[in-house]
Order: sequence, then structure tokens, then C-alpha cells
Amino acid sequence: MSNLETVAQRVLTPLILDEPGMIAPQDQAAIATWVQKTALTAMLLSSREQRENGYGLAPSEYRALYERRELVQPLDFSQFWVGRFEGIKGFSAVRVTPLTVRIPGLPEPSLPQGYAMTIVVGALLLHGVRFTTPGLQADTKTELGLPALWPSETSVMWPAGQTCTEKSLLALADGGMLRATGGEVRLRPWSHAAHLPQSAFENGAIRVPALCRKHDIYYPAALLREAHQGRFYAFMTSCECSAYLIHTDSDRIRFRAAGEPEGIASVYADMVGDEFLIEDQIGEFACKRLSA
Repeated sequence: MSNLETVAQRVLTPLILDEPGMIAPQDQAAIATWVQKTALTAMLLSSREQRENGYGLAPSEYRALYERRELVQPLDFSQFWVGRFEGIKGFSAVRVTPLTVRIPGLPEPSLPQGYAMTIVVGALLLHGVRFTTPGLQADTKTELGLPALWPSETSVMWPAGQTCTEKSLLALADGGMLRATGGEVRLRPWSHAAHLPQSAFENGAIRVPALCRKHDIYYPAALLREAHQGRFYAFMTSCECSAYLIHTDSDRIRFRAAGEPEGIASVYADMVGDEFLIEDQIGEFACKRLSA
């Protein structure tokens, strides 16, 4: 798999730096495999208990990818797209969302039948879907009109398709912009993983379940009141598992990035906006006002 990193660095570096480029047919399988390997590696943060309950990815995905390492191809029933991201300078993220294949009139399956993969590095956006239940795969496309990276038989020019913004990234990463190209099949995020429990007011602060689902994070109620007035902020916080960059919105908070504290702090520091210090029951709380 080390060759994947070599190909990815050679092919993707100009795109990450927002320089127009091309992904040649002979490199597309390796880049698609690199996306899948990177997504699977990120999901190793899930515990065995979480994977047994449907969260994370099944061990069989890792075995299957390892067993075809000599082919340098992504797993069967996978599709990938490439696009351009425009947002916070220096932003990077990896997100995997479990998906269900929905047929009108039938209840949601008890376990996911696939997953969406999204990687953002600089100006580069990579998005993919993998169907894990044989017979339920469907040809798909993205609402952003992103060019197909895999399978593809022609060179992919970059950038192409609609630019993905901070606003549309969450919907894309949640699998909300994937569309089956035929029939009545619908792809939807698996609700047990996609819908976090509601936040709650507690001791003068707002408590929200963290992305790890094992801990909670807190932010001042003053930011909620500001959101009701149409003023939104960014802040960083953390739990025992990860640090997070968070934006407030009119009806919720949005986790924009998760990772090591140093990386999240660097992204927050590079953000443009006036910084405020709020003092309340949970102590001093730094945040940056987001531009309209």
C-alpha cells in the first residue's frame, strides 16, 4: 500500500494547492484505493463495541481491501468522484457516513448497507460510496455534478463540477447529495448514526453529545441566544477522544472538523473573524464571530 501514498502525493499535491490539473486513467484506480484506505484507517477510531452495533466499519472491509492489495483497486461496488472545496484556509477532514438503501413503502433496514466517504485536503474534495450488501448496489451520481474518478476510462480534468462550500459540505458528507440514477431506490444516511441525540440546557450551558458518542461537550448559552438573533460563531472544544471545531447555526451546532488539538487550534487560529471572550458558569470561553 506504500505505493498509494507515492501516487497520491504526485497526483493530488497540485490539486490540494488549488492548481488546475488532471488525473490520468492509469492513476485513477490508485487514487480511488487511497481514498478508501484513508477512510477505513480513520474509522479505526471506532471501538469494537461500536462496530458490533453497526457503527464504524466491519472488519470484513479491512480484510477485503488487504486481500486485493496487489490489484491496487478499490473494493467492488464502489464509486468515487473528485471536486474542488472552497472554505476555511488549511481545512482538512475525513468523514464516513453509513448509508441505507431505501425502497418506498419499506421500513429502514436495521443495519447500514453501505457508506459514504468524504476527504477534504486544502482545495481538494474526494467523495465516494461503497455498497456492502450484494445485490443492493446502484449507479449513483452527486448533486454537485462532480466528475467520476472511479470507475472511469477518461482523464479527469480538475477543477470540474460545482464547487463544494462549507455550507454544502455537511450535506455531501452525510450522503445527502448522492442520487441513484435509475429506479425508485433512495440512498439515505442510517438514522441511528446520522442523528445525534438532542442537546440540553444544563447548569447554564448547552450540553451536546460529541461525535465519539461517548462524551459530551458544552458551550455557553449566550451563543445560542446569539444564534437566535442571526449572529453565529466558531469555537474549538474537546472531549477525551478528540478536539473539535464547531460552528453555531440557526437551528443547531455543526461539527466542522475533528482531530488532534494542535491541528484544530491551527485551523481556528487561521480563521478570519473578531474573537470574543465569554465568561459564564463554565469559565472563560473563546469564540470567533463568523461573517454573514
